[in-house]
Amino acid sequence: MLSLTNSLIPTKYEVELTIEPSRANFRGFLRVFLTKNRNSGVSDEVTGFSLHGQDLVVLSAKIGDKSLTVTCNRQVGVIQFQAETGPLAISQQLQKEVVVDIEYVGKIHSIKTFQDFTRGIFKTNFMDPDTGNSDNYVVATHGQPGFAKMMVPCIDEINHKAQFQLTINTLERFVVVSNTPMVSQSAPGPQSTLKKVRFGTTPLMTPSLFGFTLGDLKSIEAEVPLPQGHLPVRFFAVQDVELATFGLDTVCEFLPALQEMFQVEYPLKKLDFALVPFLSDMAMENFGLVTVQQGHLLLEPSMLADATTRGQVQQLVVHELVHQWMGNLISFDSWEHLWFNEAFATWCACEILSVTTGKDHWSSQEYLQQLNSSLKQDASIECQSIVQSSHKSTIVQTSDAVDPHSYTKGIAIIRSLQRCIGPKKFKEALQSFMGQVEFHKRGIKPSEIWNYFGQLLKSANIANFMFSWTQTASFPVLHVSVKDGATVLKQHRSQGGANDDTEDVPYHLPLFARLPDGSMDEKHVLMTDRSLTLTYPTIVFNSDVQGYYRVSYESAKCYDRLCDGLVSGALSELDLYGVFRDLEGFLGDETYQKREHIDGLLQVLRTIASRVELEMFPKYYHGLSLGLTILQQFEVSILRFGSDKNDFGFVASIIGPLFRQFKWPNDFQNGKYEFHQLHTMSQVLSAGKSLPEVQSVCAKYYKIVLQGPNNALPSEILDSIFTVSSFQNSSLKHWKKHYELAKSSQGISNHISGLSAGEIQTIALETVGFSTSLELVRKVLNYVLTNFDVDGSERALFGLSYNAKYSYGAEQIRDVVWEWFTLHFDKWAQKSVLDDSRNTQRLRNTLMAISVVVFEMWQDAPEKIDIFTIAKQAKFGKGLRIAEIWASVKRSNVPKMIIYQGLLGF
Repeated sequence: MLSLTNSLIPTKYEVELTIEPSRANFRGFLRVFLTKNRNSGVSDEVTGFSLHGQDLVVLSAKIGDKSLTVTCNRQVGVIQFQAETGPLAISQQLQKEVVVDIEYVGKIHSIKTFQDFTRGIFKTNFMDPDTGNSDNYVVATHGQPGFAKMMVPCIDEINHKAQFQLTINTLERFVVVSNTPMVSQSAPGPQSTLKKVRFGTTPLMTPSLFGFTLGDLKSIEAEVPLPQGHLPVRFFAVQDVELATFGLDTVCEFLPALQEMFQVEYPLKKLDFALVPFLSDMAMENFGLVTVQQGHLLLEPSMLADATTRGQVQQLVVHELVHQWMGNLISFDSWEHLWFNEAFATWCACEILSVTTGKDHWSSQEYLQQLNSSLKQDASIECQSIVQSSHKSTIVQTSDAVDPHSYTKGIAIIRSLQRCIGPKKFKEALQSFMGQVEFHKRGIKPSEIWNYFGQLLKSANIANFMFSWTQTASFPVLHVSVKDGATVLKQHRSQGGANDDTEDVPYHLPLFARLPDGSMDEKHVLMTDRSLTLTYPTIVFNSDVQGYYRVSYESAKCYDRLCDGLVSGALSELDLYGVFRDLEGFLGDETYQKREHIDGLLQVLRTIASRVELEMFPKYYHGLSLGLTILQQFEVSILRFGSDKNDFGFVASIIGPLFRQFKWPNDFQNGKYEFHQLHTMSQVLSAGKSLPEVQSVCAKYYKIVLQGPNNALPSEILDSIFTVSSFQNSSLKHWKKHYELAKSSQGISNHISGLSAGEIQTIALETVGFSTSLELVRKVLNYVLTNFDVDGSERALFGLSYNAKYSYGAEQIRDVVWEWFTLHFDKWAQKSVLDDSRNTQRLRNTLMAISVVVFEMWQDAPEKIDIFTIAKQAKFGKGLRIAEIWASVKRSNVPKMIIYQGLLGF
């Protein structure tokens, strides 16, 4: 690294660029101020130095009036500057800064599509709306991770910080913005057609944060009142910049909140957002000049009417604002820490948004899904620790330096530490750290943050906590049991299967234990050893899913306490969700599934159905929705490996009582129903389709689907209404009515809120096969046969798969389907292997989809499908992939078999 080995190191770059976008190149003049590099052990006998430069041609280099010899190593992107007359030419001046003047030429990259890679200085031309000619331009920069060296000779390393001062010569009509405010602008002189725009000097910053944007730009602006004065904020775009008003409003709302959070003044005198047509990294947090791919912030009012879209815009903008402090003012000494830089910015944005808007991001479906997906990925034997995955041999673009999994995990770890320390103490420590000027002057390591926190708060556990979670792969499972009234805890690293021999190192595990009265346990906050015994009762660990781990409750007494907490209201909404989330992770996993998990799940669901008051349901809808999803997995396991006559009493003991807990309105227009409530109601209807009371309600709703009024039913329950209606359908007349909806739903689409006619047709098609009437089963099969060449026709079989073991005497539905499938398979296969045309591929995909549905019906008779697939692959070749499909189906159904065996008590 030049910052470590170079004899001299830059302290300031004064850059003057001449940019005419109609030309392929730009001209540059650099005055660079160099001083001794004390890291390199340099002596006074200095004869030269090096700078990074890529796609740059140096025309001259001088110290005063003395020329330097220039050698370019294009392979490694380094330019070497050497004194022509020996060391004295430089060494005499080493008591002060060495000033070197460099003239050079660089390349302006032309970007025309989203596939083009933005780097260095790049341009895009676009049509002038007045003339119709494509002679308008926007020129922008992208310096991260190592593209500053395409703009200016520099030490282009993240651990090197220096000041930048920019002057740009360009067309008079162009708007020009950079990191700092403009300090002067002069009109073209008699010998030039270009104006000169000069900007102020930046604070110390890494070269990757240097940037500018110029061109035919329009702007909107505002001033943000801050204690130090009003800060000008502007948004620039090539067109329709007024569509960025919501982004501008977001800056005005949240920038003061961030300054208050950090207790450090915003580091610059202005803030600009440049919205450009193309940008490979979506957004780049250049100091004082954030660049964003315009499609993310130029949004029509109709798009911003959606709360999710507004939330995404706010999170993007606030994320980039956080970087002005963490990432820019405080920067890091290696790209391997980029995971922390990005994770911190997102954590901080979500925290600020949650506190300011009152809408808790940490309980959002999006975050919880990301967290659960990360845990699932982290459970694999191949998963590395954050530190391991951060070591990259090659970083071509920013995305190469950030592992998405480490980023998501990093957000969870930072949040976990904050909640463990306490939000107030964490904030105070962060403010103190951010105010330390010594950390502004150089690139730091994240460990320096935690060491500082530990010293300030007098706790070695803070640094140890972050070391534990970043150095160790996977996550812990906290095993909880009750013995003689005491709560026994043991932690073990999550196993990635039988062959996982990774060392089982104890983590610094935050317990987040909730007590029976609903309060949090403050006696035991952090578990650092393998085991721990608590002499007092607890009802749940990892409350509000604040920690990055799973909890396995392994005693009946654990579930008794849990159920008592549900009835008393001591559990929070996310407590119940967390319990079910972890059970979902254990069930179907031969390493973890225990009988206690199955019994506990059913006990909790029965408690909610029979003992919890209806008024308390709103806080439990989120968890209950997930619990019923797991119950559906039980149902599928029984269908695949058991009998249609054996439901283990779920409908009578859980679904029926739950159904009777709800108030089922005549229509949903006059009530407020949140997503998880509607999802739960839909699950109850679908699971209770054999109950006469459920059928009665769904018959009423089905009539509303057909007759209205408008927006009378929410989209979330339509699938269940159709499923129940189809299941009880034995009339050809009624079946045809359902079938017609699958062909055209235009006339009824206004009756269901949130669904298009096409989406309604898809739901109708996917539920048309739930009838158990043999006549109607054959109608469904005939539909698929006659529409084999229509995309998605196999969806009509979904209901038949569900009722596969329904019997007609000695024959089941799946026998009828198998006879039909084998009768027509060869004809379908012949069409599917004709050639590699698009039409043939489409037919092949349909056959594969039909095969999956049929094979799943015979999971308990694998020898039948083994014989069939061997014969068909021998006849039609591997191109049909029939054996591969069967192998995939068998693998995917192993968890269902394990669950079924658990239900039987194996």
